[in-house]
Amino acid sequence: MKKSVQTVLCPLIMFSLALMVVSGEATSEKFKEISAPEVKNMIESGKAVVVHVLSGTEYEMQHIPGSINIPIIDMETTTALPPDKTTPLVFYCMGKR
Repeated sequence: MKKSVQTVLCPLIMFSLALMVVSGEATSEKFKEISAPEVKNMIESGKAVVVHVLSGTEYEMQHIPGSINIPIIDMETTTALPPDKTTPLVFYCMGKR
């Protein structure tokens, strides 16, 4: 059941919301839709932390190089996010395989 929920939710999130960036900057905008090339530039320049939100097993099978793994179920309790709250975070899942 858990696998089927992830299989349905991840593509739905990815396609309906596209990639979302969370930023702690003092603006009224907390989420921002960005394009794949923008994400690529952010990764290559080290300007964002890329977070894979599926299980550790799925992370080991396939992930974006340089990303960190924080399963969505651990998001509230993780200490792996950067302490600087202005660091942009790009959350993703791999979607359908």
